[in-house]
Amino acid sequence: MDKRGFRNLWNGRGRMWTFGLCLAGVLVLGSIVAVDRSQRREDSEPETEYEQTAYLETEMTPEELASVNDTVTDLTEEETPEEAEVSAAGEAAPEEGTSEKVMEEQEAAAIQEPVQTGEDAAEDTAAIQEKTGETQTEELQVSEDPEASQEASQEASSGQVISEQALLDQGIAFDESASLLWPAAGTILIDYSMDGSVYFDTLNQYKYNPALIISSEAGNKVLASARGIVESIGTDEETGTTLVLNIGNGYKLTYGQLKDVAAAQGDVVEAGDLLGYVSEPTKYYSEEGSNLYFKMTHQDEAVDPVLYFEE
Repeated sequence: MDKRGFRNLWNGRGRMWTFGLCLAGVLVLGSIVAVDRSQRREDSEPETEYEQTAYLETEMTPEELASVNDTVTDLTEEETPEEAEVSAAGEAAPEEGTSEKVMEEQEAAAIQEPVQTGEDAAEDTAAIQEKTGETQTEELQVSEDPEASQEASQEASSGQVISEQALLDQGIAFDESASLLWPAAGTILIDYSMDGSVYFDTLNQYKYNPALIISSEAGNKVLASARGIVESIGTDEETGTTLVLNIGNGYKLTYGQLKDVAAAQGDVVEAGDLLGYVSEPTKYYSEEGSNLYFKMTHQDEAVDPVLYFEE
């Protein structure tokens, strides 16, 4: 081979080697870049559970983090079906110290328990319903507004319901054409007022007044203003000892601030009969002084008694 041929061969092999080296360099460089990217990715992602939690804490808002913690807690505390079955079986299993004799005695005692008959069960059910009804009635009375609480407490003390027929049988039937007797010696201290408020000295406030406040000395007689039946006698924080007289046709008279009551519940009284005496005032009327609280209602609505007094 002459020099020229050798040179050509050498130049051809040089090109191949150069190309091969370049290709190898490219492959090595690509591998290095791929390994570096993988390492960076692994370094940027948390590997352990602790690192994942720390990562979430830094990336999530407090609200999102609280929601995730609650979910994890619920999942941790929740029983699996297998654990629930094991727990139920453990509770149902008898204690190790329980003997067969004790179990037999318990079974015998259960067998000997009396069985209620249908009549007994019905009676018990009726008794429970009756007690439940009484409880509901008491709750309704407590929930009434303060102005109606006085009326509720007076009616609650009544152990009977006076029917219109019973009133008619006794000849008790007050109507708009009838008149009332003045109930006690004295003058009107605070007038009936449901159209506007009036001032109460003791309470130091203005409020509506559904009754007459009749100034009267303690010990003065209190008389029945019409024929009627004593429906109830009770005690009220505002009006003290209070008597309700049913005079028929939906009309009732309420006497408050009484003492030494001379009538009893269920008594039929005539107009002018003694009902009791004026008492010392309650704390609601300490500034007004001793008085008779006198209210008239028709179908449980307050009306002005002055319209019915004899002229």
